[in-house]
Amino acid sequence: MLFNTCNRYLVPIFLVATTVLLVPQVMAARQEARAILAREVGAIAKKTVVRIESSDGSFGSGVIIGRTESGTQNVYTVLTAGHVVKCSECQYQIVTPVPIDTASEKKRVKIDLDMRNNFQKMPDVDLATISFESTSTFAIGTIGNSEYADEGSPVYVAGFPKPGQAIKRIALQFTGGMISSRIEEGDRDPKARNNGYDIAYTNITRAGMSGGPVFDAAGRIIAIHGQGDRNSQNAEAGNKDTVPTLIDDEKTGFNLGIPMQTFLKLQPQATEVVGAKIDDSPLNYQLSDRTMTIGTPNRKFIQKVRTRGQSSQIFDVTKVSEQTPD
Repeated sequence: MLFNTCNRYLVPIFLVATTVLLVPQVMAARQEARAILAREVGAIAKKTVVRIESSDGSFGSGVIIGRTESGTQNVYTVLTAGHVVKCSECQYQIVTPVPIDTASEKKRVKIDLDMRNNFQKMPDVDLATISFESTSTFAIGTIGNSEYADEGSPVYVAGFPKPGQAIKRIALQFTGGMISSRIEEGDRDPKARNNGYDIAYTNITRAGMSGGPVFDAAGRIIAIHGQGDRNSQNAEAGNKDTVPTLIDDEKTGFNLGIPMQTFLKLQPQATEVVGAKIDDSPLNYQLSDRTMTIGTPNRKFIQKVRTRGQSSQIFDVTKVSEQTPD
């Protein structure tokens, strides 16, 4: 009886002690950002990336990074590459994402931009911010810490490229790749001005995607895309007798962006000034479980993910969700 009585009091004490020991571990886990599926990052891109059109026929991309309020209007701030809006005599329009509030129509809209009062060029780097007003509600991209994006880190680039031979309409493109190199402070050539392009990646990009965001595996913005590396060895060698060929001008496959830490150094009060969201926590690439949620409009189902007839070693679908049409 004495043993049983002791057990009755010891069990709660053991549970309390266990709980106390586990709390720090749970809190520590919450301090890391979770890697998500590529399609989830793509959904973030679809809600936050904008197209910027110029009256001279050119256009580029940008991403919404902040929201404040002015009376009954929402004031949104878009971050883009400075060369996207370099024409001082041009008129500009922004093509918004699809609003996320149910009161608005579910389509993109064009808004005229006031470049005299709502435009800011960042000094010494190829970055610029533009603001516009709207009664609609748009999603805001979260700014991540670009210092965690080391070589080999998976990244995604989103933007609106110019139409090509097969893709003849302007459509949002979302491409995957990885960080291929970084230019650290001590590695910069003091004679060469790179306008802040200190991070390189292997994602496919095309003209028109300049100004678009570079996302990490957690869906946070870690850079702004703006350059594509090209083969121009003859021109760089300075050989006046050699005419560069078309091959010399082809893209190498490496592309460059300006890290978000560069922007934050120039705009340290981004949270207060433009209503930006910042998450500088490290990224945990290990999934906590091997489940993901999938579904079709108005129908629940469970589907086993298989690869070449075998169960996937990465994901098992064990959760059910119900999705609604866009």
